[in-house]
Amino acid sequence: MTRRRGTVPRLLGLVIVSAALLAVPPAGASSVSETSRLQERTIRPLADRVQIGAFVEGMQADPTRLKDFETLVGGRTDIASYYYGYGDVFPGDLERTFAEGGRRKILLSWDMGPTRFTEWSSGEHDSYLDQIAAAARGYDLPVFVRPWPEMNGDWQSFQPTADGSRPHGGTYWQFKQAWRYVVSYLDARGATNLRWVFNPTADTYAETTPVDKIWPGAEYVDVLGLDGFNWGKDATWGTWRPFRDIFAQQYNKLTNLHPTAPVWICEVSSKEPLVDDGAPVDPTRDKGAWIKTMLADKTMPRIKALVWFHADKERDWRVNSSPSALIGTRAVFAGR
Repeated sequence: MTRRRGTVPRLLGLVIVSAALLAVPPAGASSVSETSRLQERTIRPLADRVQIGAFVEGMQADPTRLKDFETLVGGRTDIASYYYGYGDVFPGDLERTFAEGGRRKILLSWDMGPTRFTEWSSGEHDSYLDQIAAAARGYDLPVFVRPWPEMNGDWQSFQPTADGSRPHGGTYWQFKQAWRYVVSYLDARGATNLRWVFNPTADTYAETTPVDKIWPGAEYVDVLGLDGFNWGKDATWGTWRPFRDIFAQQYNKLTNLHPTAPVWICEVSSKEPLVDDGAPVDPTRDKGAWIKTMLADKTMPRIKALVWFHADKERDWRVNSSPSALIGTRAVFAGR
C-alpha cells in the first residue's frame, strides 16, 4: 500500500537535490574533517532550528504540571509528550487539553502491550484499532504516534530479533509486517491525522537490533525519532557522553533510510553529575555546560524537534537537578 503523504513531492525533491548540490565541498576541501567544517558553517545551531517539547512526570494525571514546567523554565513548550499502553484509546480530551487548539503538537509513545507482532498483522487486534480510528476521526488535529518505542533495545520484551524469541516480539520481518498493517489499517479507516514516528533508541551496541533490519519503508513513516541519554560515568555505561556522540551514529543510519523525513529527539536528558544518583558524583562535569554544548551543535541538520525527559527516574533527569542545569535549560526556552 502506498501512502500519499509518505511520498516526496516533485518540487520538494528538486529542493532536496539543490540543497545536496550546495552542500558539495569545493575542490580544495580534500579531507573529511574539512568537509564537515564547511557543512557546519551552513547549518544553524540546534537552538535556532528546533521545536522544544517536554515530558513532565505526572502530567497525564495532572496537566497543570506542564504549565508548572513552563513557569520553571521561563518559556512555552511546542510539544507535549507522554505515554500510552495497550487498551488506551486516543486521541481524545487529554490531547485537546495539551494541544491548546493546535498551539502544541502532541507526541504519544504507544507501548503495544503484551502482544506479539503476528497478532497485529493477522487482525487479532482490529477491534481495538477500530476504536482508535473512530477517536482519530473525531479529532481535528494531527497527533504524532511512536508505536513500539525503542523497539531495538535489548531491554524490551518486544524487541524484534532474528529468531523472534522475545516474549512479546517476533522476527524482523514480522515487525515490519505488523507496523505496515497498523498504519495501513488506521489510514484506510480515516485516521489520516495520525503521524507515524519510527523511534528506536540511539544505542547501537551489539545486542541492539540494527534499524535497517526492521525498517518498514518510507511510505509508512512520517518522522524519524531517537531517544538518548547521557548516563554519566560508571561501570555500566562507561563515560560521560556529549549530545553529538550519543546521537550521531544512529542519526546517520536513520537518515539514510528515509531521504526527507524530519528527525525528532523524542527523549533526551543528562545525568546530574553533582549527585550520586546511580552513577557516582563527578565534579569535573557540569549538566548546564552539557546542555549548552547540545544547543550549539551544528552537525545533524534534519533534527527539527527536541523533547526533554523531565523525571527523577533511573537518574535525576530533571531540568532543575542543579542550579547550573536549570540555567542551561532556561537558555533552551529563552524567548519562546
